[in-house]
Amino acid sequence: MNEVFDSIELKVVEQVVNILNRCTDVYIYIYDLTGDKLLISEDILNTFDFPGASFSNASQYIQKIIFPSDLHAYTYGIEELKAGRREEFNSEYRLLDKNSMPVWVSARGKMVNISDSDNKVIIGCISLIESRDRMDSLTKLPTEGVMRRDFTILQEKKRSVSGFIMKVNVDNLGVINEHYGKKTGDLVIKLIGEGFEKACGTDGKVYKLAGDEFACMNLSGSTAPEAQRIYQSLKRELSEAEMRINYDVVFTVSVGAVAFFNDRSSLEDLMQKLQFALQTAKRKGKNTLAMFSAGDYSRHVRSLGIQEKLRDSIKNEFRGFELFYQPVVNARQLYLDSDNTVTNVIGAEALIRWTDPVLGTLSPEEFIPLLEKTGLIIPVGRWILITAFNKCREWNKIQKNFHMSVNLSYIQVKKSDILTDVQIALGASGVNPANITLELTESGYMDSENELQALVNEFNKMGLKVDIDDFGTGYSNLRYLQYLNAYTLKLDYSFVHKATGGDEGDEKVIRHITQMAHELGMLVCMEGVETEEDIGKLKIYEPDKYQGFYFGRPCNAVHFREHYLRPDIKKDIYKPKA
Repeated sequence: MNEVFDSIELKVVEQVVNILNRCTDVYIYIYDLTGDKLLISEDILNTFDFPGASFSNASQYIQKIIFPSDLHAYTYGIEELKAGRREEFNSEYRLLDKNSMPVWVSARGKMVNISDSDNKVIIGCISLIESRDRMDSLTKLPTEGVMRRDFTILQEKKRSVSGFIMKVNVDNLGVINEHYGKKTGDLVIKLIGEGFEKACGTDGKVYKLAGDEFACMNLSGSTAPEAQRIYQSLKRELSEAEMRINYDVVFTVSVGAVAFFNDRSSLEDLMQKLQFALQTAKRKGKNTLAMFSAGDYSRHVRSLGIQEKLRDSIKNEFRGFELFYQPVVNARQLYLDSDNTVTNVIGAEALIRWTDPVLGTLSPEEFIPLLEKTGLIIPVGRWILITAFNKCREWNKIQKNFHMSVNLSYIQVKKSDILTDVQIALGASGVNPANITLELTESGYMDSENELQALVNEFNKMGLKVDIDDFGTGYSNLRYLQYLNAYTLKLDYSFVHKATGGDEGDEKVIRHITQMAHELGMLVCMEGVETEEDIGKLKIYEPDKYQGFYFGRPCNAVHFREHYLRPDIKKDIYKPKA
């Protein structure tokens, strides 16, 4: 080995280093990378188990005391120096002290040229770091601040990064703390941290985030399958941990992961995607892994954007919202004239529509669930009630017995004072309550039959009619229909199409439901009527009302008034002439 430390120039440097080591709290060192020999302050021997202040095979001793999950970052920096791709070394990592406890250190250095040697030599210093901001006191893992620093350093050097980040969340930690105590909760967190470190091994560095979360970051080019392998390994580690504590407490974790290749995104952007993946795992029932999906995330971002636009519309006097109306016809007397040209429209169902200046007209299937999810359905529901009731009163001046049907969202009913809202709309509009029908979807009240019955009774006391909408979708309770005092049972279009499809079993079921509703004093409305052939097949069930595209698609108020409203003053002209 070329003894670079024997060179005259380096001897002088060594003397200077020894002098400085007696004048400072940091540990100044000279590291001959080529000869793998280290000269360092003797004071460091008080903390770390080095063989001396000057020794060969330095890399072997350093790797022996460096914290396992920090080894990759250290060796990467050294290899960059050896390859000549950088001239400075600046890294933070943990060294194990003489008690095998991790101690954070900051190592800095710069390559120097020794005139009479070709060896690569770095001169620098090592300083101890206050661990409070670098290490979690419970798990002894590096903190999120360290994670951000690690990411920033590598991204600044490479500009783009490849690899993955995983985020682990302890399922139901609050329940564990409440049931077993905080001490047990801390034990669970510690066990998960240990298991996560073992699962990641050298394939990623584990960090303790805030609360009950951990992260594993790999920026060395690993891919999604590696993240999935780590997750499977983590599950095994946690199962073994539960067994070691004799199953005194059982715990699970939800995991989200995002993989990337030559990505220039900020860590904030990646963490947002990671959080979305984690929430996906939670939505799937917890105790599972969800890999980030760009398509799902794009839809999520779109959903958030729509929510903001909906809020803006509501704040600006419901700008963009409009009610469309679909005709409801009398199935017992489809036409008013003998030529079958004037459809007997007896009412309409009010249907919400929304148009955004940028997104255009959105499908109700897209924006209504967002209204319900955010609670915005409550102010929008009030607007619908007042608007529809006003329109009914206006049209009753033309067609006295015209009925208006308005849907009530289950969320709207549960989270607002719906009885007061309806009463206010009745008073503000002055509409005849007998001409108003409120539609409730019975599937939302499967677990609260008494609540639904009480609600229907209160609406009946106000003089309102109540229809049960979408009957036949999912689980439908035939038993409690007799207690509801509902006005109409509306058979869902998918259910009706079974009757028109020719299946004998479906026909018998629909015939039985229709007969039962009539025996209970309810009317029956069949939705989804699309062709004249449908009418021919459905009339054998003797329904009372029809609704569907055959009679008219939902349209705005102007179109409805022009094409479907029947003025009472003209009713005599529909009678056949003698």
